[in-house]
Amino acid sequence: MADTFSQRLRAFVIEMPISEVEVAEVIGFTRRTLSRRLKSEGTTFTKVLNEARFNVAKHLLVNTDMRLAEISDALEFSEPAAFTHAFRRWTGTTPSAWRKKHQQVEPLCCAERPDGARVRQRRRLPE
Repeated sequence: MADTFSQRLRAFVIEMPISEVEVAEVIGFTRRTLSRRLKSEGTTFTKVLNEARFNVAKHLLVNTDMRLAEISDALEFSEPAAFTHAFRRWTGTTPSAWRKKHQQVEPLCCAERPDGARVRQRRRLPE
């Protein structure tokens, strides 16, 4: 099954969070052509960007112990409250509550790296 343009764009904005104009320039479109192409697939740049941010947020909440402020910064929200507001709009719940519900992991433990340093990591519980 071939990826749609919006799916490829979503992957692109996850890797390189930039504006619509910058994305259009990088892929060789005008902003208007990019908008038309997305409209033909029933979406917009804002929707694609929000879906990408949501997917990254879910991943970070489940697979890391990053604080909400760190996740907010990583996703380029203006402040943690803006991230919490967006996440509540996407899911109907707060990021903290969503993390607690979806994070089926053993408590943080320590592992040794080859250089002898100890790092905190999470291990998934078998489902």
